[in-house]
Amino acid sequence: MQWRIEHGPHIGRWTAERLDTGYFAERSQAIGLIRDGGIVAGIIYENFNGKSLMAHIVIEGKINKTYLHAIYDSAFNVCGVDKAIVPVPSSNLKSKRLVENMGFSEEARIKDCCPTGDILLYTMKKTDCRFLGTRYGQKHTETARAA
Repeated sequence: MQWRIEHGPHIGRWTAERLDTGYFAERSQAIGLIRDGGIVAGIIYENFNGKSLMAHIVIEGKINKTYLHAIYDSAFNVCGVDKAIVPVPSSNLKSKRLVENMGFSEEARIKDCCPTGDILLYTMKKTDCRFLGTRYGQKHTETARAA
């Protein structure tokens, strides 16, 4: 089994297609996890404002700790934001469970704004992110930066 992390418009398009939305490369960034030649996860970051960003994530297969570290390192350290925001339709129980398990908390609800109900805004502050520690790949990142 071979894993690799990639970024680029192809990851953004793959992720957006599964979310039934669009990807705009000139205004967004995308990071994906490739396993045995196929994309198994993708995340799109958009609407950077210096303080926060919006994230949209799709996971269709097994992911690893290095990918978790990479997506949070990119948001919080590379982009330098203090908060990540993830919109989730209230009817999407699988996505709600995913983001809650990742450590996001529901901060707001926008009533009746999607075909299936409400949009929930889940957020995570950098200080609350458990994926930036050594358990999730910081050692790998430090080794790569030193090379």
